[in-house]
Amino acid sequence: MPLGVEDIRRNIVVAVGLILVFAVVMWLAPEKDDLRTVFDAARPRQPVAATETADPAKGEPRQRRGDAAVPAQPGSGITQAARVAPQGTPSGPGDGAEPLERLPPRPPLSDDDQQPDTPKPRLLARPVALDGARVAYRQGVVTLPGVEALPLNERCGSGAEDFPCGVMARTELRRFLRGRSIACDVPDDFGLKRGEATSACTVGSEDIGRWVVENGWARAAPGGAYEEVEAAARQARRGIWR
Repeated sequence: MPLGVEDIRRNIVVAVGLILVFAVVMWLAPEKDDLRTVFDAARPRQPVAATETADPAKGEPRQRRGDAAVPAQPGSGITQAARVAPQGTPSGPGDGAEPLERLPPRPPLSDDDQQPDTPKPRLLARPVALDGARVAYRQGVVTLPGVEALPLNERCGSGAEDFPCGVMARTELRRFLRGRSIACDVPDDFGLKRGEATSACTVGSEDIGRWVVENGWARAAPGGAYEEVEAAARQARRGIWR
């Protein structure tokens, strides 16, 4: 038979009454282990002071819980109470322990005079020659040191031997590179934005600046590293020197 509304309410009232009776009984429970009620069990205990109390059985003073007994002098019949020092507590000056010694600071992990590592050449893929001394990579342009490029509109020779040597120098350098990656000393973010850098570059194991001057498609800068190479190109009548 299903319970009616009155029966359900009656059961709820009885359950609440039992819970209240149980709570009152637990509250009025006798003290145990220095705790007044069960709700005091969660409270932290206060430290026990080091005091001496009389032992009625032996007629001698005894210490309270939390202290360590230290034997007294012979014949005194008294036991002194001493607090037990927790682990890790440094000993006092009068307990015979050796004093702490301050150690010198350790040397630094790295030498302050150490020089930074030499930057490694970075590979630039699919470079494009702009003239005999400049190579474009994405948005950056690398200028070869010690090389003087010919203007693109410059013409060499005379009469029937006249030819556009500026454009030919760029074409010959592009043929030499053939889209191969070149190695240059440039920053890691070179080419990500517009910028220029001056660096000697190589393709394979060959110096690009030396190749251009050696084959007569650029002039050597005065005082640069390719003056002797230009002299040999002049003598051999290569490129613009033919």
